[in-house]
Amino acid sequence: MSPLGTYQTVTTYGKLLHVSGLGPIENGAPIVGIVGDDISLEEAQRAAQRTMLMILASIDESHGLENIERCLRLTVYVRGNASFAEHYKVANGASDVLLHLFGGPNLPARSALGVYTLPMGLTVEIDSIFVLRD
Repeated sequence: MSPLGTYQTVTTYGKLLHVSGLGPIENGAPIVGIVGDDISLEEAQRAAQRTMLMILASIDESHGLENIERCLRLTVYVRGNASFAEHYKVANGASDVLLHLFGGPNLPARSALGVYTLPMGLTVEIDSIFVLRD
């Protein structure tokens, strides 16, 4: 996956693999909107799930998923309206993918944050840190 700016999508430092913030794409177009206004909680969860699948595809392309031990950290940015307070539920859409892939004991530490805006009007953006196998 090619970055949209002057940065790398995936970088490594030792055994740590850092993935830049990515957002959801569906049918070739970004999923955009504000959770609580024009995007439902369920749609936002699906956007987070699609974003995690994109992250995993980027990792597979750069290093191969078979070389990943686990996800260490997620930061999930949710573009919600002023009254939206269920950011953690949106983030579960991404975490659930990792749960199925790596199992419960290997779930990452996570932050879920509400933001006013995201690039291209995205609903969700996620950055992450993974650990490479020895």
